[in-house]
Amino acid sequence: MFQLSRGGGRSDASWVGLDLVCGVLTKPLLPAIDAAGQLREVAFALLLRDRRPVEVRELADATGLGVDATAVSVETLATAGWLDLDESGRIAGAAGLSLVSGPHTLILGGAAFRTWCAYDAIGIAAALDADADIRTTCGQCGLAISLAFHHGAPERSGPERLWLADGGPDLRGSFCTPTVLLCGDEHTAAWAAVQRGHGHRLDLAAAASQGAGEWAGCAMAARRLA
Repeated sequence: MFQLSRGGGRSDASWVGLDLVCGVLTKPLLPAIDAAGQLREVAFALLLRDRRPVEVRELADATGLGVDATAVSVETLATAGWLDLDESGRIAGAAGLSLVSGPHTLILGGAAFRTWCAYDAIGIAAALDADADIRTTCGQCGLAISLAFHHGAPERSGPERLWLADGGPDLRGSFCTPTVLLCGDEHTAAWAAVQRGHGHRLDLAAAASQGAGEWAGCAMAARRLA
C-alpha cells in the first residue's frame, strides 16, 4: 500500500477536502506537497503500471484513504481538469499521462499514452529515466516532430524548443494548450509573440532536466507500486 501522510488526527474526508478548499491546485508543479496532489501521483503510477483506467476503489486501496473521501477528491480534481475520467467514472488520466485525451503521444515500454501538453511527455520520460518516444507536431506550423529519449535524456538538444506557458486558473486552457514543442527558433519566436510572452522557451535538455524534478513524485510512486 502507498500510504499517504497526514497529521492532526483529521478524518480522511476532512483531510482531502481541506487541501482542495485551500486552493493548493493553482499550478502544475510536481512532486506534490498536498494530499490531492499525492492522489494524482498514485493514480499516475497505477495508469502507468496497468495501462487501463483505474477504479476509484483501487485508488482508495492504493492510498489507504476511504472510498468516499477518494470519490469526492476524484470528482473535484476531474472537474478542475486535473484528472481524466472515462464514461464509467474510472480515472483515465493523471499528472498529464492519459489513456483518452491529449494531442501528444508518449510511447513507454511499447505502450502508447497521450499527454495533455508537450512538457508532460518530456518530464514524464525524464523522471522515469525511460527509453521513450514522443510524437507531436510543431505548435506553430504543424510539422511532425518525433523525439526519442534514452535513459531519460533526449537524443538531441535541438533545433526544437519547448514553450512552457505561465499557466493560470484554467489548467487545460491556460497551461496545457499553449505548452507545445516548436520546430525551431523562428517558430518559437512566432509562438512567443502569439502568447504575448506569457511563458518562456527551453531547449530540450533544459526541459528534460526541469521536468525530471517536477515529475519526481510520480516516478517515486511508480517505483513503489511497480
